[in-house]
Amino acid sequence: MVTSQATIQVGADAKGVLAKVTVDRGDHVKAGQVLAALEASEEQALLEQARIKAGNDVSIRLAKAKAATADLKVKRLTTLVAQKLSKKSELEEAELEAIAARLEIEQAKLALVSAKLALGAAKAAVARKTIRSPFDAVVVARMMHPGELYSEQSPILTIARIDTLYVEAFLPFAQRAGLTHKQELPVTLEDGRQKSARIDVIDPVLDAATATFGLRLVLNNPDGDILAGTRCQLSIGG
Repeated sequence: MVTSQATIQVGADAKGVLAKVTVDRGDHVKAGQVLAALEASEEQALLEQARIKAGNDVSIRLAKAKAATADLKVKRLTTLVAQKLSKKSELEEAELEAIAARLEIEQAKLALVSAKLALGAAKAAVARKTIRSPFDAVVVARMMHPGELYSEQSPILTIARIDTLYVEAFLPFAQRAGLTHKQELPVTLEDGRQKSARIDVIDPVLDAATATFGLRLVLNNPDGDILAGTRCQLSIGG
């Protein structure tokens, strides 16, 4: 039997109302392609807000300007104190202001780092509302439509990976000794086409009831013209 390499049910990593489904049964999809999305207006708004904050360094520039002004004040008062034209207490107060201004620069930088982290979290929140295909596949079934309430227990689509297929076979124990991992064997499909498949798994455990063992082969299907579920004949030996 020819089977798909993987058949999975896909959905979002969040709950919500299904906003769109961009594919339907029988469609071929690429890895990373958007298949569906939940309503995410609030997450999008938060994302835009986070993007603005993460790209805004006004607070840092303002703090630097304030620190520069404080340093100039310290320099001026140092000269005046040396000339006995100002009190030493005024200089000390100015020095404390300069220290505080430099700390404000560090605080502003930390705030910007925090804003960038918040931007990453906002992007992740939007991504959780978007369903993408994990690999090249074909849509096998569509279970939901826009407007329906989605939860993690209700898959939206079922997709199958068919660019690489498996050939699953059960053989008599007597034929096991002549098989090796990665060995190429000819496969004849139901429509008469002949393909070559590579041994991927030789089961290490024998089925005692039938005296057979399982064999799995990899069958390349780059054009998707071999249908999963097709029966086939496996030729071994001469």
